[in-house]
Amino acid sequence: MKPERVGDFSAIACAVVCGLGNIVVKVGLVDVSTELFNFWFFVAAVIISVLSLANGNIRREVLTTDLKAFGLIAFLTLFFSFGIYTFFHAIKIIDPATVSFLSRFEIILTIILAYFFLKERLTKYELLGGLIAVAGVFILKYRTTLEVSKAASLMILSAFFFAIAEIMVKKFIRIIGTMRFVFFRNIFAVGIFYIILKIAGQSLTVPDSMTLLWAFVGALLLPVLGRVTYIEALKRINISRAALFTQSTPLFTAVFALMFLRSLPTPIEWLGGILIISGVLIVKFSERVTLRKQRVL
Repeated sequence: MKPERVGDFSAIACAVVCGLGNIVVKVGLVDVSTELFNFWFFVAAVIISVLSLANGNIRREVLTTDLKAFGLIAFLTLFFSFGIYTFFHAIKIIDPATVSFLSRFEIILTIILAYFFLKERLTKYELLGGLIAVAGVFILKYRTTLEVSKAASLMILSAFFFAIAEIMVKKFIRIIGTMRFVFFRNIFAVGIFYIILKIAGQSLTVPDSMTLLWAFVGALLLPVLGRVTYIEALKRINISRAALFTQSTPLFTAVFALMFLRSLPTPIEWLGGILIISGVLIVKFSERVTLRKQRVL
């Protein structure tokens, strides 16, 4: 099979894995608070990270971490943790497919922040795509139920935190490394969510065995398999092509929600979600066109 096809399948696999992971998190949050689930979610992620040290390449990358990389990862984890906290809180209160639609807005915010902080060019098609995506967010924020509106606010915050993290990762990726970042991010996140748990006035308790199982499966799907399949895609195809395939994550989330939860977004939620994805697709297609023109020149 051609490398491009393997890359395409890997990107689609990423969308499937993340879609399924959203459902697992939704189920895991049924009987516990978002704060407590986040804590045990990252405890599970740390266990998986420790087991990954059996791989010699991962172990060498982790053990050669210098103080600068360590500090950068700790700082980045703050934004990542707040992003995942607001994301999980939104999933707890509304349909996971609608949350997945809203999560696509992160791409638009990343482009805007890249324009201001990385001085990257902003094309007219990116502006058009951004406006269409904002229209979708507006519909979900102001033309739906109170629960969806609250979740939309949480996801705007989540997208902002994740966008900042993405910009910083892009700027310092050579220093922090991929597996090194994942390993120490998970460790730092446990400490951060313990503090959040205490600030929320909650006790650190051990949930029932099924909740712990969902936390472990969710940690395996989202931070691990989701990241691995995406990296495998990027090894074989460019980032804009991979991103086009991963935009199908909300659709897979909706299919899994229908299969396992017997739930679907309402028509107005579909409209807002489709507008968000359409805006992101316009942005991604414009990036591909720009890359092709640069290669010709």
